[in-house]
Amino acid sequence: MRTLPLEPPRHTGLTTAQKLQAMAHRFYQGQEWKPQLGDYYTTSRADLELYRVAAIDRDEEAIFTEYTTAPGNLTVWKLDGFTTEGFGPRRVHVPLFILEPAP
Repeated sequence: MRTLPLEPPRHTGLTTAQKLQAMAHRFYQGQEWKPQLGDYYTTSRADLELYRVAAIDRDEEAIFTEYTTAPGNLTVWKLDGFTTEGFGPRRVHVPLFILEPAP
């Protein structure tokens, strides 16, 4: 069963500092990520792009993602291996504490 978030993404890009924090969280601190509905992620490329997990369909074993500047335009990926196979290891989770730092 597929469920889409009802609201558009709250975040549409990263600052350089946020990208560095996410990369450090993943590669230096060794954060492991099990994608959940609504999670944000970037890639290990030299850019500030941000993506969101828009839907997970366990029956179809698929995960749907969206580029945050084009919400609703979904890309489908195989759920198994989303973070481990092919392009998967290049995905970097961006936790909300990086996107929404405490005041």
